[in-house]
Amino acid sequence: MKRYFVFPFVFLLLAGCAVNSASQKGSVTTEVQQIKTKMFDDIPVYPGFKLIPEKSFVYESGNVKVGRLIFRGKSSINDMVNYYKNTLPEQGWEPISISIYGKDANLTYVTSDRVLQVRMTQGFSETTLIIQVGPRGELTSELK
Repeated sequence: MKRYFVFPFVFLLLAGCAVNSASQKGSVTTEVQQIKTKMFDDIPVYPGFKLIPEKSFVYESGNVKVGRLIFRGKSSINDMVNYYKNTLPEQGWEPISISIYGKDANLTYVTSDRVLQVRMTQGFSETTLIIQVGPRGELTSELK
């Protein structure tokens, strides 16, 4: 009879640990998303898109910040391009090139010291947004 009493107790104990672990993972993911998006607070994320932390990275050393942030959500390429064409100049970004081809778009913007590339790919059920930021290189003289 004692054996039957131990099994439910052990089961409940293990189930409680699994729930606790899942809730901790969710809070860590939210914390990672907040850290990564705050590092580039002058770059808006298209509304409703969620960061994919396991595919994203940010590197910071001194005053140099480099990052590749990957988001997923649902939107059309045209709506997203119009959003970035309107919001990025308000944040101090100057457009360099914008190319749209079917369900793909690439936008390149610069500031005095950084380069921003925004890439969008519309898939069957969702759209992927890739935001890459890095330092802007200086122009060099022509090769001799």
